[in-house]
Amino acid sequence: MPLPSSGAISLNQIHVEAGGSSGSQAALNDSDIRDMIGKSSTSANSFSEYYGITNSAPTATYKGRLQTTGNGFPSGSISLSSGTKVVVVCCQLAGSNTNTYVSLGGTNMTLAARENSAHPLASGGSIWTSPQDVAIYYMTTSLSGSQSIQGNGGIGRSTVTVYEITGYNSATPYTTDTAKNTNLDATAAITVASQYNGVTIGSAVSEDGTTQTAITVSNADEVQQVHLESATAHVSWKDEGTPSGNRTYTYTNTSPGPTIGGGSGMPINLVTASWK
Repeated sequence: MPLPSSGAISLNQIHVEAGGSSGSQAALNDSDIRDMIGKSSTSANSFSEYYGITNSAPTATYKGRLQTTGNGFPSGSISLSSGTKVVVVCCQLAGSNTNTYVSLGGTNMTLAARENSAHPLASGGSIWTSPQDVAIYYMTTSLSGSQSIQGNGGIGRSTVTVYEITGYNSATPYTTDTAKNTNLDATAAITVASQYNGVTIGSAVSEDGTTQTAITVSNADEVQQVHLESATAHVSWKDEGTPSGNRTYTYTNTSPGPTIGGGSGMPINLVTASWK
């Protein structure tokens, strides 16, 4: 249970949330207490920094991918676990900015974040001009077994990846972020103001690499990627047990090969959503 978000807060409350016994000896500089807010033993540490903090750590489980190399949304079915959880659908729709909804089991999901603008240098003719629609949707549900995922948009080479989040305090993301590549290169970064022991899920599309494992994402625990028609790389990732403070995920195409349009850079669109 989270610590109070305002008002009086005691060292005993903080110690219990960290896993200690009520009434036992504790100090703010104890490692189990400092770890909840990501502080080192040499850093300043005050009671107010523990407002709303919890020692719980949500987990994210990858459930699968749906994809199509033709026009249209990659609709299909995914098998869900039993129990209440947050289901997260990461959309990676190349060549499309027309997506307006995603539904799970017939119910429309909530949009967390979207980035679907073209590379700012695309008008010069040397970078792929087609927009890419990257989004994250989520829904709290107790649905289990095979469940339908439907949506709209998608003009070839489109995928969705699905995750389940359990052990969370709030089903609503505490932060959502977007970023894109604006330079003539093959990398882009997105920075999240993360909470201690949170989980961040990211979604991205870029031009393809010359291998099926060409994409790396720094600080990610697990990266899911597929490369379709030698044109686009479709990627999602998760990062569990995040530290407190800014955390940057750098997406890099390590083997880009010739870029579409013949330029020296490529469009990369990124979105993230984070839960605690």
